[in-house]
Amino acid sequence: MGEKGQMLMSSEVKSQFGTVNPGLRRIAAVYFPGMVALDLVGPLEAFHYATMMLQEENGSNSIGYQIDSVGMTVGKTESMSGVQFFTDHATATYGRDVDILMIPGMAVGDYRFEEPDFISWVQQQATRSNRLMSVCSGAYVYAKAGLLNGATITTHWNHSANLRSMYPEISVSDDSVFCKSGNIYSSGGVTAGVDLALAIITEDFGSALALKIAKRMVVYLKRPGNQAQYSDLLAAQSRSSRFSPVIDWIENNLQIDMDVSRLSEICAMSPRNFSRAFNAEMTISPMHYVRRRRLERAKHLLEGTDMPFSTVARTVGFASAERFSRAFSEVFDISPTDYRERFGTT
Repeated sequence: MGEKGQMLMSSEVKSQFGTVNPGLRRIAAVYFPGMVALDLVGPLEAFHYATMMLQEENGSNSIGYQIDSVGMTVGKTESMSGVQFFTDHATATYGRDVDILMIPGMAVGDYRFEEPDFISWVQQQATRSNRLMSVCSGAYVYAKAGLLNGATITTHWNHSANLRSMYPEISVSDDSVFCKSGNIYSSGGVTAGVDLALAIITEDFGSALALKIAKRMVVYLKRPGNQAQYSDLLAAQSRSSRFSPVIDWIENNLQIDMDVSRLSEICAMSPRNFSRAFNAEMTISPMHYVRRRRLERAKHLLEGTDMPFSTVARTVGFASAERFSRAFSEVFDISPTDYRERFGTT
């Protein structure tokens, strides 16, 4: 093993997944009371699938990922949901060279794991780790340890403003599903940890393997869109407000031409006041909201019907299939054709 746990590879292996570097990459997965179970289990499942597929293909158990479970103590650890896990190593005695140090999230405001002894261990273990990986609010732990200064990272969209205010020396991306900044790998909320794990697997062993794992787990290899889309639309559709009538009208009239003047009339407001108030309450402009609702409706039509693209475009209010395809690709980072091929059910 080289410096900071780097594995020295002497040869390469050809497989159905392309050329891969042989060798086990050790992951120190940190478990602590109150952690979000899916933050940990989701990525570890992806790493497990990678190991299983690589070892099966190569006829060797010396390739893939080796997981070390590291807890505050050896034994039982209870997650936030009450699911219990068992760890084989304690932070007090663990000091192996690893490729990835992985920290899951916890309920923000639960700062038990900013205790000095734990933070000191994270700081020491970071010097023995090639890559630092955080899922969701796990970024708070690295931030407390001073390991994110100057880096660009992400966390759950609902925590980004708080993290930024607590640690202004860190650049926090509000809308990224995951970020890589040097040797720091961070993801957004919960299931975004799987996206990050797939990105790491792609980096280590190639996109063909990552795609096969994504299909097995029934997830995107590269998730279309970003967290901001999910947060804006969830907020807009779940919040009871004075804009409920216009939101309902938009949902029922996506196929027709609309502008701010027309929408403002429904709320008996001037266009200027309507735009300002809508943006303030919904955290998205009226016409951006309309565009996103059109594209979300289009996704459902692509998934559940065999409608021609030109018909889908007209149904959701686009003047042409070309404009629709361009907008869909810009927002979801995948073409309508590829989206239907992957997720269509008809």
